[in-house]
Amino acid sequence: MITSHRILGFAFAFLLSSTTGSMATGKFFTPPEFEQPSNTDELRHHIFLSARHVSDAQSVIDTARKAIPEARLMIEINGALIIKDTPLRLGSNMSLLLSPSARIQASRNCTAESLIEIVDAGRVSISSPGTIAGTIDGNGYPVTGIRIKGGKRILIDNVTIIGCNTVGIDYSGSDPAAFNKASVVTRCNFIKNGQGLRIASTAAFLCLDNTFSHQKGIALEIDSLNSIVAGNSFEGNPTGIYSKSDRGIIARNTIKDAVAIELSAQSKGNLIAENIGDGSGQQLLINGAGHQVFRNREIGKAVLADDCSELFLISNADMECNDSGVSDVRFFDPPTFSNHHKKPIIVQGMGRHDIPPIQGGRRKKGNREAVPAVNLAYVQEVLSQASADHPNDVLVLKLEGEFISRTPAGLVMPPNTCIILDGRILADLGTALEPDWVREAELSQIILLPETGYSSISGGKLDGGRQAFHPINANTGSIALIEDVNVASGARDGINTKSRSDDPVFIYRCNVYANGGRGIWSHVAKRIHSIANNCVANNSDGIDLDAHSIDCTALFNTCTGNKRHGVFIEEAISHNIVFGNQLNANHQAGVHVWNEEVVGNTGPNLIAANECNGNRRGVSVGGRAMDKTAHGNFFFNNICRENRLNGTWDGNSKATGNYFSQNIIMHNREREIATSSSAESIYFDTAVKLTGEKGRAPTPMLGMRRLLFLLGL
Repeated sequence: MITSHRILGFAFAFLLSSTTGSMATGKFFTPPEFEQPSNTDELRHHIFLSARHVSDAQSVIDTARKAIPEARLMIEINGALIIKDTPLRLGSNMSLLLSPSARIQASRNCTAESLIEIVDAGRVSISSPGTIAGTIDGNGYPVTGIRIKGGKRILIDNVTIIGCNTVGIDYSGSDPAAFNKASVVTRCNFIKNGQGLRIASTAAFLCLDNTFSHQKGIALEIDSLNSIVAGNSFEGNPTGIYSKSDRGIIARNTIKDAVAIELSAQSKGNLIAENIGDGSGQQLLINGAGHQVFRNREIGKAVLADDCSELFLISNADMECNDSGVSDVRFFDPPTFSNHHKKPIIVQGMGRHDIPPIQGGRRKKGNREAVPAVNLAYVQEVLSQASADHPNDVLVLKLEGEFISRTPAGLVMPPNTCIILDGRILADLGTALEPDWVREAELSQIILLPETGYSSISGGKLDGGRQAFHPINANTGSIALIEDVNVASGARDGINTKSRSDDPVFIYRCNVYANGGRGIWSHVAKRIHSIANNCVANNSDGIDLDAHSIDCTALFNTCTGNKRHGVFIEEAISHNIVFGNQLNANHQAGVHVWNEEVVGNTGPNLIAANECNGNRRGVSVGGRAMDKTAHGNFFFNNICRENRLNGTWDGNSKATGNYFSQNIIMHNREREIATSSSAESIYFDTAVKLTGEKGRAPTPMLGMRRLLFLLGL
């Protein structure tokens, strides 16, 4: 029965690998189709504006706000609203809904600095419900389309901003550190503006699925802690993305501009991953510190500023790098199972030494006789000798066939080693299966990453045999890539990173399944990036971001059928990002944010655009005690359907002020949202549909009566 479960797990993981994919730009924002349960008790008042001058519209809005200060004003516009010398001003708790015919437009000889202005306001949305975007048109004047100063919780969705010769949207937030005041721009079209979108003084800003075409200047300028720029397309702009951000993510964008991405001197710690250029020799201009540039394609050249530092360039296909004399560059282009290249340079400044492939055992097949598996100790001897003989080279070794590991130490990789596995390594330590967990037990593994230098493992299967604690133990150091590996049947966790150095690890496109603990465990570690993996049927979490994990990510993974959570964010960690994952049919939550025993706060963290279906809960957050909390996280556009208990648990008295926006919560078995007043959770969404002048029923009668009374009608 155990064997059949393993085979099923592998088959399932293999099937999922085709859906997780990699390098796909894709789309990440899913517009809600129905009003969410969090909005059902909201007091709303609808205002319907047809074509008119802005002063008339402003008067109607201001009067309604004065009459019903507590209501959310739903302002629907049909036709053209003309701006001449003053903008349309929106305040807190207002939503501007643009019909397909709506056009907020600069008049001839417009002198206003902006067409729409939002100052020191929160819970404001501008959107076009449905498929056709309304338009904000600067008519070629030196005007800003939407100017936001001191903003918080601003949502802008499905709007076309065109011909604004200053900037399409100029956003400045109210708090550069608070995730629960974050703002979002989705599905907008920026066309022929001065600049497209400019963002500053905010945290966790999300820029998803927008198009930027033919701006005169920079298409997207962003300065936001832990921001995400993903799923956007750029074409015809001088510069696509100019980032000043701290630990942001720029991933899976399509960029056809001459300067694809520029990282400023103040930027630091950004992850630039899986963006696609046009192959025309575009440039990636890099300044700042701590950036990690991973698997970008068809972006021709990285141009490094003289004072950039701690730069990681990992597996970027055919990307050249200028010889700038920058000393603190970690260039690593390992040959892998899917790309067994013969390039002489794998690590800058080192040679390359290819060890003759080692042929392992093979199983009997037809008339072909079986060959016994080769002891991994022999591979260790070969690698150790090669490392001694070639200390200035990167070693490349291909293993073919069946190998067996009989020692707890497994294979200890020398520094600067690339292993390509076309076969299997099975642990057979002669110990009990699935040994009892003992805190101080000596660790065992199949492969141990080196303490220093560079390392990669790709292809094949590492089978812990339910004896070796970890198929891969990365609790050491080295800049590492783990790619396309089947990581199975560890007695504890599939991939362990506890207490490693600050060197980043990229776990990419692996199948991690049927391990006795977690699939991937990021614990007391920094910059562990789990990208496009399948974590299936592990006996704890698919991916666990545990205590003292710093600046880790879980991006585009599939975590299914795990015994605990799909992704677990726990024990007072902050500034981690969980984005774009498929987290379905796990025994507990799709994503769970919690603090059990570490004094401090699990937060802020960013959890966005994940599908969490068929779990016990979709997304959930909570804390154990007043000194072990989970405050201030941001949950955006997570899809939570058909979960056995509820779609969302939004906190308790030890987990307050968490912000939930644009999540899709429906068809859950007991309650859609489990909430309590002590959680003080924050909800804000755009409107799902236009009501039209004849559809005034959604206006709460209490609000309408009060408005009529105060207006003397």
